[in-house]
Amino acid sequence: MKDISVGQAQKLTAPAPFALLSACDGDGKTNLMAVSWWTYLSNHPPKLCVCLSNKGCSGRLIRETGEFAVNVVDESLKESALKCGRCSGSTVDKIAEFGIGTVPAAEIRPLLVENSRVVFECRLSDMLDVGDHTIYVGEIVAVHGDETKKQLFAFDGYARLDTVQ
Repeated sequence: MKDISVGQAQKLTAPAPFALLSACDGDGKTNLMAVSWWTYLSNHPPKLCVCLSNKGCSGRLIRETGEFAVNVVDESLKESALKCGRCSGSTVDKIAEFGIGTVPAAEIRPLLVENSRVVFECRLSDMLDVGDHTIYVGEIVAVHGDETKKQLFAFDGYARLDTVQ
């Protein structure tokens, strides 16, 4: 084995489960961001976490409202979802720009992505500063699923999205 960078390691450990995170501002305007740094943390109580760059607007929205959703999107959104990872929600209305269908959530204010295999509605329960990223721990307050949908995974970092067989 040879020494490699963390970025190279991320590519070698792909695929990573891909999702679109939805968070909203105080006026209820929802932003979407591409995220593959998420995982389950606990079953009792049900919790998951997302790890977000400190540069983006989604972390700020989560801190302001205390709510977010992790939308494990369907393959029908492959191109749109990839585009969500290539621009900032501070300058682009990704839902409108990329034609992503949304539905109201049951327990939180951010909208949910309609074409998803699984959606987790979360309320912020903790945060941890980990350098240039922050881990946001969410208590899962509602879960929705459609087993007929095919989940996307991130390959080669965020170079491409695809399903696995």
